[in-house]
Amino acid sequence: MDPVPYCPDDVVNSASLLERGLTSHDIARLCRAGTLHPLVRGWFATRPLRDQVDRHLLSARALTRHFDGRAVPSHHSRLLALGLPVWRADLAVVHLTRVHDRGSRKREGFTVHPAIDGLDVVRSTSAEGVPAAVAIVQTGILNGPMDALIAADGALHLGLVDESDIVAALVLFAGRTGVAPVRAALAHADGRHESPGETRLAAVLRDLGVRTTPQVWIPTRQGAKRVDALLDEHPVVLEFDGAVKYRSPAGSRRPDDPAGNPLFEEKEREDAIRDEHFEVVRVVWRQLGDPGGIHRRILDAIARCTRRSA
Repeated sequence: MDPVPYCPDDVVNSASLLERGLTSHDIARLCRAGTLHPLVRGWFATRPLRDQVDRHLLSARALTRHFDGRAVPSHHSRLLALGLPVWRADLAVVHLTRVHDRGSRKREGFTVHPAIDGLDVVRSTSAEGVPAAVAIVQTGILNGPMDALIAADGALHLGLVDESDIVAALVLFAGRTGVAPVRAALAHADGRHESPGETRLAAVLRDLGVRTTPQVWIPTRQGAKRVDALLDEHPVVLEFDGAVKYRSPAGSRRPDDPAGNPLFEEKEREDAIRDEHFEVVRVVWRQLGDPGGIHRRILDAIARCTRRSA
């Protein structure tokens, strides 16, 4: 008989293992052998952990079973389960919110927050948790306004929330410490931003007073090309570069074959945009911490446009 019972959700607790006849020494041996993988106290994964996010999600699943309807995933734990981006979240800590009582608890690996008046939790066969908009506000209060804005843009883009959901969630936290800057940040939520980098770049541009429109289509000789942002008053394109967009499957092409090479295709795309008399300013993640540098590059691009049209 397999010492570890089949678990369709990939988590098991020590009580179930003890009921099956295992001892604490047996459980420790299975952990050493890589059959079980410790999560939070008394709970184990029955398969290898892929990464920090996987560990966090499995821990949240285990704790949801442990609290058996009394508390549900919230904050960034809920956002991760919904496939939404998080930025500065501490993935070593799972966050849950109580359904009814006001008690709180903080233990190694998890924090349980008091119930929220007027909150209706989401219960389904696939997942339980606070509504997405509520988790967005919670993670903003916990991790910072930009974290809330990044998650809100992602949720709006995927159609998981609308503006009225965000407004209603903010009402639930009226008067709470830290909600004012979150409310101010969420006033700029925009589902046209397709990545955390685009959200942060838009915030930098707002602070600089640079007005742009996200996700604009530009007609070119290669057909219409969509750009991350376009200055409202000048033909200057802004593109946020994430390394992932330049990865291609190993072995998908010959090294000397430009077809299917993301770098080559991106250069062709940018050349087609420039041929329509647009300047292109590319920004990478590390440059977001230097707003002055971004501003200088934008001003230089505007100057080039002005000289060309003179």
